[in-house]
Amino acid sequence: MAEFTRKQLDTIRKQMQNALNMFADKTDIQIEVGNCSYRGGEATYKVKVLMEGAKTREQQDLEFYAKLHKLDLNKTAKLMGEDMQLSGYKTRARKKPWILKRLRDGAEFVADTNLVEKFFPEYAFK
Repeated sequence: MAEFTRKQLDTIRKQMQNALNMFADKTDIQIEVGNCSYRGGEATYKVKVLMEGAKTREQQDLEFYAKLHKLDLNKTAKLMGEDMQLSGYKTRARKKPWILKRLRDGAEFVADTNLVEKFFPEYAFK
């Protein structure tokens, strides 16, 4: 029976991403080839397409939950010596739903609600 290896699947994912990037460069969309699930000789890839100017689900949820928790989305905070900003919210993540983006290089980290409420309050006490 023929089966895929992880290395083969990773190579296929990279080739798909390169091919779709050539198409996306000519249009106003972003295409991202995501995770792969496979069994034996069959593989399924997740492909995400985002129109330029549109907001992702995580960005839309961030706006909703930031209002709910009275948080400032424009604020940057110094965490672990790095400047961080809120960039998304994952509704399915129970313990650490908030996504923080490091401004230096764009790396993303997750955080719990207590940390976010402490460092990104809407009204800072003066």
